[in-house]
Parts: sequence; C-alpha cells; structure tokens
Amino acid sequence: MAPTKGRKSAANKNSPMLSHDFVIQNHADIVSCVAMLLVIGLMVQFTSPISSLFVALQYGQTSDPNTNVVYTYGTGPKDLCAVFFYFLICIIFHAIIQEYVLDKISRKLHLSKSKNSKFNEIGQLVIFYTISIIWALDIIVKGNWITDVTLLWVGYPNYILSFSIKFFYIIQFAYWAHNFPELYFQKVKKEDMFNRVKYSVLYLAYISFVYITNFHRTGLVVLLLYYISVFVKLGVTLVDITEKEEDSPKVKFAQKVYHWVFSLVQISILLLSQYMWWFGLKFVHYTGGARDFNYGTFKLVCSIGSLTVQALILNELCNELKFTGITITIPPRIMKLLPKSKSRIDNANKKRKITSNRKFNELTEADQNIKKTLKTAAKKAAKTKGSK
Repeated sequence: MAPTKGRKSAANKNSPMLSHDFVIQNHADIVSCVAMLLVIGLMVQFTSPISSLFVALQYGQTSDPNTNVVYTYGTGPKDLCAVFFYFLICIIFHAIIQEYVLDKISRKLHLSKSKNSKFNEIGQLVIFYTISIIWALDIIVKGNWITDVTLLWVGYPNYILSFSIKFFYIIQFAYWAHNFPELYFQKVKKEDMFNRVKYSVLYLAYISFVYITNFHRTGLVVLLLYYISVFVKLGVTLVDITEKEEDSPKVKFAQKVYHWVFSLVQISILLLSQYMWWFGLKFVHYTGGARDFNYGTFKLVCSIGSLTVQALILNELCNELKFTGITITIPPRIMKLLPKSKSRIDNANKKRKITSNRKFNELTEADQNIKKTLKTAAKKAAKTKGSK
C-alpha cells in the first residue's frame, strides 16, 4: 500500500477512526484497499465480469475471429467504470510522488509555506504533463500523423481507436477528476481552490467533448500542443519559486521563452482547428450516424467557440503582461508638490502592509517563527517599560 503524507505525524498523534484527520493521513491506504479489491475480483469467477468492467478497457473489437485478439476499441458509457478505477490509481500515485519526491526536494529548498504549497501543485502537474507529452508524441509518431496530416480527420467518425489512444483518454479523465478529492486530502486553502477547480473542469469539459464527438486524433494533437505551452509556463514558475533574487535575469529570460512558445502553440492550434473544420472535413462523407457531427451547423458553432476560446486565452496573456511588465514610478520631487490627501496616505499604508506581508510569507517557516518570537518579546518589553 502507498504511504501517505501524514504517516509521520500519525505516529505521534493517533487520530480517531474515520475522523477527518484519519482519512487525510491514510487516504492512500484506504484507496489502495478499494483498488486491490477490484483487482482481486478478477481472480474469482463470480466477480470477474464485474471487476473486468473497472480494470480492463471495454468495447474491444476483434478483426480476426479465429485468433480472438482485440486490436481496436470503441467508446461508450461503460468507460466510466475504467475511469473510476484509474481515478483511484491516480490518487495513489499522487501520494507516492508527494511522499518520496516532492517532500524531499522541498525540504532541501527550505521554501516558505505559500511557496511550498505552490511547489507541490506545480511538481505534480509537471510530472503528469511530462508523461502525457511523451505518450502523445509516441502515438503521433507511430501513427505517422506528422508525415500525413490528413490522417487526423480521414475516416471520421469511424476511427480505428487503438489501445494506446483509448487508454490515454481514460488516464486524462482519471487524472483531472482526481484533483477534486485532492483539494480535501491536501488541505488546500479556499483562495487557492478556485484556480485548481477551474482548470480541472475546463480540461474535463474539453476531453469529454473530444471523446463524445469522436474527434480523438485532432483532440489529442491539440491537447499535446497546449500541454507543451503549459509545461513551459510551469517551468518558468518553478524557476521563479526557487530563485531567491528578485527580478532575476533567469526568470525574465524564461518568461520570454514561454511567451514565444505560447504564441506559436496558439497559432498552431488555431490553424489546425480552423483548417480541419472547413477544409479537412469537407471531403469526409457525412454518414448521418448518431455520433457523426460532420455537418455545417455543428462545425460553425465549434469554429466560433474555438476562436472565442483563443481570444480569451490571448486576452488573459495580455493582461498578465501588462500586470507584470508595466510599472509606473513618480519622481520624489513631484510627489512633494502633490497634495497629501487622506486616501493617498491610506493607499500608501495599504501598499506597505501588502509588501511587508508578502516579504514575511516568502520567508522560510523557521525564519517566520523567529520573527514572530522576536515581535512578541518586543511587545512584552514595551509593556513592562510602560507599567514602570
């Protein structure tokens, strides 16, 4: 069974059975037991059909009835069972990576509490993006999609869905779904929850759309391109977190690289999606099936939706550049000539308070405790002087 992050503290403090602390400290062990029961169920003849729904991929199609070997797969509602099983596996691996990789690295870096939380979130995402990018590239190279781009839409909607492609999508569903219970297991703060929930919901919505509409190949390529840009962004954030100097040249250079990569990725996604909607699918015969969406109205809605999403993403990037890149400085001589209004003084005090709080949060946990102790001692000394 996988050890959890709270196992060390559990040795010192025994939490009541089935309490919140007990579940959080032992959540990986509990999930491991559930997953193990499903695997053991494969060995029993009575429970084997039920367990196979969760462990094995469904809707297998045999091309040769004599050999009875499954080469291709279809899709359907039974895939939710497989998503649930691998959802449990993702929780277990999350705990293992946290315990044996990220915690050991963060101890050596001596990060503050806020930076440590961000480091753990980014570390988990970087590992997942790395695996997904390598996996997607392997599928694209083996499928010869680079040499012949028309393979992305030729044969729609009756694609030959290989084991690797289907399993890739099952893992994508499972990973982004497992982020929701991790908010509870990792005791994520309320102010950090919204961002994690937002990108998890958006990923699940996109993958569900691609999976249901049978645009598996194009969806995989778009997902790969976007994962590359986000991977570079997370790398920039990691450099920023681990770099102790403010306005480090390394961070600035990494940000420039990310902006170039982001722009190239967004242009590639835009060209690929619009070309597929209006030129690629134009020569694909419409079958009229229940899951064939190759008709004008649907393509128009998807094209407008794709353009809207691209515009929102670019707008967010522009706002980020304005927020981080533009600074307004007023010379001291001009500041003396300006009238000192109460609102301006209040704003200056607020800025000083925010700056001091930010500097305090960036300190390591040990330095924060020392600073708190010195502040308390100073207050006590002031009180004793006042009483005398």
